[in-house]
Amino acid sequence: MTKPISEKFDEQQQLAEEPEQFFPTQHLKVFQTSDSGQLLICECRNCSTPLSIEVVFMTPQNSKPRLKGKADSKQDDKLQCPNCGRVPIFLESCSVQSIDQLPSSPW
Repeated sequence: MTKPISEKFDEQQQLAEEPEQFFPTQHLKVFQTSDSGQLLICECRNCSTPLSIEVVFMTPQNSKPRLKGKADSKQDDKLQCPNCGRVPIFLESCSVQSIDQLPSSPW
């Protein structure tokens, strides 16, 4: 005896579903400090230390060209949490000017 179509569909749905992945949330506020610079207020993703990070986002006007198809995957070496020494936030296409620990959390 064959199974009804609805039961076959339910079994296929259950087999094809992968468990949902959850990532921790991270607070972030962005303030404009100059034409090209921004101030990021965030918490370290590892130790939750409140941080102030001054960055300049790369634009075609202030960055050098790179080969087509070559990704810029190098993480900025200066981007380390002053408390735990690990990378506090992942940023792309920006240059870190300074990183400071805040005395208290704004959240």
